[in-house]
Amino acid sequence: MSEDLVGIYPDAPSALRALDALRRADVNTSQVASPAPLPFHASDPHDRSSALAWIALCGALTGLGGAMAIQVATSDSLGLVVGGKPIVSWMAFAVVMFELTMLFAGAANFIALLVLCAVARRNVSPKTFEEVASGHIVVVVPGAHLVEDRRATIRAALQTPTAEVRG
Repeated sequence: MSEDLVGIYPDAPSALRALDALRRADVNTSQVASPAPLPFHASDPHDRSSALAWIALCGALTGLGGAMAIQVATSDSLGLVVGGKPIVSWMAFAVVMFELTMLFAGAANFIALLVLCAVARRNVSPKTFEEVASGHIVVVVPGAHLVEDRRATIRAALQTPTAEVRG
């Protein structure tokens, strides 16, 4: 297995130039580790932000369904005398349905964020963590995806005047 190519950058503009050069070289397996968010939109096929949106939607629908079920079952089981009005009144249930929808969406999103961050963190080497802790931005191109004839092209794409490239 080939060794990873690692570019270490002191600031965001130089890291962004290297990422643009990698994108032009048709490299989409790079990983970025940064002490702060970078101001760009990556077109990563493994982007987990869309997964978070779907998980939040599923949580919201679960909360809505749960709120409706609880309120209808409670109203039916109490045997209230309502004087001809409907026992199941959706307008009266709207506040509780909204609150449980938002509660379940937020809880599902928070739990999913913790799980996805733990999974993503597992793929980063300890050396990368050391560099990020010192304030640098690290771009890693995994060695398993590198072919020897493309290695020089990728190394050139990672190289900027202020960068240190390893591997």
